[in-house]
Amino acid sequence: MKTVSMDFPHHWLCIIAVSLVVGCNSGRLKTYPLEGQVVFEDGSPVKVGTVETKAVGKSVQATGQIATDGSFTLSTYRPNDGAIAGEHAVVIVQFIPIEEIPNYRPSTMGVVHRKHASYNTSGLTMNVVPNGENKVKLIVSGANPLGRNPKDHGHDEIPKAPTDNPAAPK
Repeated sequence: MKTVSMDFPHHWLCIIAVSLVVGCNSGRLKTYPLEGQVVFEDGSPVKVGTVETKAVGKSVQATGQIATDGSFTLSTYRPNDGAIAGEHAVVIVQFIPIEEIPNYRPSTMGVVHRKHASYNTSGLTMNVVPNGENKVKLIVSGANPLGRNPKDHGHDEIPKAPTDNPAAPK
């Protein structure tokens, strides 16, 4: 006569539970912490935006919010878990509102050149290594000034008060 232990159902439940937990990470590539900074060519930090990366030859992306000092950390599957090992193409994404006001020209100060928002034209790359420290500095171009005078960051000149207006109060 064969006896069956009362632990038999518990044994299988444990195996199933472990399989489900392990299975949740199946297909995910290992990530490695990465931190960096985005700066303009003059060394000043980019203060707003998102760094997005696409692993070369793989369909895995990582993203990180840019802090006011230009720093960022990448996240792939969980916050701040990093990026997978290997070469990555990089873009910088910024949401810049433009108002529909006649003669209004938004400032381009602090705005990254739009070429850095496309993987086809960005020219930015980074390499993530499995062994060692992953720190990167991304150097970007600023947006071209929109106005005639680059010193005023693209804004129109402030109109002067008319001096020969007969209706003007005296």
